[in-house]
Amino acid sequence: MALKLRLKPCERVVINGCVVQNENRRYTLTISNFAQIIRGSDILQEEDAVTPVRRAYFLIQSMLLDPTVAANGSGAAAEMMAQLYTTFTRPDIQDRIARAMGHIGERDYYKALSALRPVMEYEGTLLSATPSAPAPSIQAPSIQTDGIGHHAGS
Repeated sequence: MALKLRLKPCERVVINGCVVQNENRRYTLTISNFAQIIRGSDILQEEDAVTPVRRAYFLIQSMLLDPTVAANGSGAAAEMMAQLYTTFTRPDIQDRIARAMGHIGERDYYKALSALRPVMEYEGTLLSATPSAPAPSIQAPSIQTDGIGHHAGS
C-alpha cells in the first residue's frame, strides 16, 4: 500500500536520508515502496534529548536516518526500551513502549517513533508535575550520529 504525505507549505521531510522541502503551496507525495521517512516537525535535535524517553527517541531517530547507526544501535535501543518499560508502570504507556520495541525489531523506525511520542508527552507531564525530582538516569549508548539531528536544516 502506498504512503501519501501531505506537505504543508515549506515543510521538510527526510526520505532515506534525503531532505525534501516543499515550496510555498500544499503538496502531496506518494511513496510507493518502503522507505525510511520522518517529517521535519518530528525530528528531535540532539541538544533536546535530555530525558530518558527523549534519549531513546533520539537514538531511534538516528537509526532511521543513518544505516550505520541502525546496524550498531539495535542492542542499545532494546536496552533503553527495556529500562523505560520497567520504569513506567501505567499499562497504556508500557504498551506504547512494547509496540515501539516491536517496530524496532522490524526496522520500522518511524512507527517506533510514533509509538514513543505519547510516552514523551507523558514523561513531560510527570517531570513538570514534580519539578524538584531529578529525571531517572537512563544512559544513552555512545553511538556516533554525525549530527543526525541537524540534517533537517535547522
